[in-house]
Amino acid sequence: MNVTLLGLIAGGHSGVPRYAAKLLEALDAVSPGYRSLTLSVVTTESGAETIAPHNLRMEIVAGRGRRANAGPGRILLEQWQARRASGDLLHFFDTSGPVLAPRRPFVTTFHDAAPIHGFRRFHNTYKLKLFPWALTHARAVVAVSQFAKDEAVQYFGTAPGKIEVIHSGPGLGPAAATAREPRNETDEPFLLYVGNIGVNKNLPLLIRVYHGTDVAARLVLAGNPREGASDVIAAIRGGRRARDIEVVERPSDVELDRLYRTAVALVLPSTYEGFGFTPLEAMARGCPVLASDIPAVREIAGDGALLIEPNAQADWADAIRRIIADDALRDQLRRRGDKTVRRYSWEKTAHALMRVFERALAGR
Repeated sequence: MNVTLLGLIAGGHSGVPRYAAKLLEALDAVSPGYRSLTLSVVTTESGAETIAPHNLRMEIVAGRGRRANAGPGRILLEQWQARRASGDLLHFFDTSGPVLAPRRPFVTTFHDAAPIHGFRRFHNTYKLKLFPWALTHARAVVAVSQFAKDEAVQYFGTAPGKIEVIHSGPGLGPAAATAREPRNETDEPFLLYVGNIGVNKNLPLLIRVYHGTDVAARLVLAGNPREGASDVIAAIRGGRRARDIEVVERPSDVELDRLYRTAVALVLPSTYEGFGFTPLEAMARGCPVLASDIPAVREIAGDGALLIEPNAQADWADAIRRIIADDALRDQLRRRGDKTVRRYSWEKTAHALMRVFERALAGR
């Protein structure tokens, strides 16, 4: 049986493109063990460079331009490729489906219900129609967390029995996970935030907390500007420690790896996540984690992180002071984080997805 992986999104940036790229790498590695399945991937030049497959059959349908790798251009191109693709089963790495070929059997991936919660209203408007269609017509649905599955059932009425929870791997993945980089005595310590700089990340609260503390550490915000970025910049400029806050836009994987390994701690104050790569990425690199006590992060990070109520400003201030001053706490979180992150791997994710393909095709 032939499975066509619609992997155009792997050429983009941010969380879901990274998920697609790392999972495609893992599928490429495990696919020889599944003789009943032949996998092919449709992607762009950027996607092909990112995943560099050895075993997957690959079709490159566009170049490196942003229009083909992100946004409406990528979505339209993906729909056209889904219509013309061969294969007994199609797979989408985000919540989509072959709208132009509605009778084609497919598997879709559910990451979160962000459109329902009003995040990025303009950008996500089309998803309010696409999500219900894809979840209803898919032969099987992959949810990246139990929390995501629960939201698919609650907000879109998806049948629980057709949803398989398959946890993602540890973000950047084990290929980059080497020993924690030692700090030089002359290096200025810093707290690190990694993620989209947008409305669901609660960054204005984090910045207000930081302005109100006297900790001997900078604050580095690394990510892609999104809706709400202007509020973040205003919060930075409106406080007394503006010069101590650095914004690193669109960091490469190499830059992220270095930041994780040299930061005092990761701070993730999100009010909403469907999975949350960044705690696992940090844990894999020996970086202690302070994170919001919200369902998805609680499910994925567990006791590997110090969890804090997302809107408790005083609690965040106390946690930041403690993580800077308390060597024993940092060491404890590193040990707990290492134990937690060992439960996740892209290889496990790939094997679980291959079994979903087998079951979906058996039910044809």
